[in-house]
Amino acid sequence: MNGKDAGRMRAFMGTLDRTERLILLLFYADQLSQTEISLVLDLPESRVSTMLGSLRRQATEAMKHPAEFASQAGVGAAMS
Repeated sequence: MNGKDAGRMRAFMGTLDRTERLILLLFYADQLSQTEISLVLDLPESRVSTMLGSLRRQATEAMKHPAEFASQAGVGAAMS
């Protein structure tokens, strides 16, 4: 990931609530399974699965249209 993409991802992550950020970090950084994440966060596995799918779609959109997410995160349009 280059610096520009990293900035876009930071802007996107800034728009998420705590649980959403944790799901992404536990899945991608810590490589926990959806079952393990559901146990850690005390959420139904189906909820974790649904949220992860939604977050993946949102992240894809954030990378395509960074200015929208940067402004939501209070970062400004400099991320585009």
